Amino acid sequence: MENLQHLNIELKKYLEQISPQLIVDLTDLINDKNINYLNNKSKNNCKALYFEYQYDYLDIIFWSVDQAGERITELIRLPSKKIDRIDEEWSALIPKQIWEAAADFEDTYEDDDFDDILDEYNTEKYELFESWFLECWKKATEQTKVEVDAYFSIHDTYFKTDLHSMETINTDEINERYQ
Repeated sequence: MENLQHLNIELKKYLEQISPQLIVDLTDLINDKNINYLNNKSKNNCKALYFEYQYDYLDIIFWSVDQAGERITELIRLPSKKIDRIDEEWSALIPKQIWEAAADFEDTYEDDDFDDILDEYNTEKYELFESWFLECWKKATEQTKVEVDAYFSIHDTYFKTDLHSMETINTDEINERYQ
């Protein structure tokens, strides 16, 4: 487990390094900057901001929806600027060396406690990642006023974090808000 704990320490350092860029990006999105609207829609049509991340690679995607829950903006990948990386071919948010070290562990570790160790590592990793995003959100919203609903979750999941209340909400409850 020591090697995997070290990976989360490295991930935390990396996330701290890219925090300023994510805060700028979130602030810009809240302020309707750098958003391309679809089908003649505009900020006036926006009812909610969505931020989802890919479970494996931690890639964050943003979009806005209208009253009907239809996407009205192009997808935006966050952070918007690529942070210095050793391998320019690697495009995932999670650093390649962390991804590869975790994959190597999964491929080579053979003791009976494999599932427990991997579950503990992943639980800590996702808690760390989600806490980091929520902290960046809080810092971004200190600088600007959010006038629409905003949600954060793993891609295509039923439960989301309401970024105003920081409470868990499900898709059905979100849909009821716009009926």
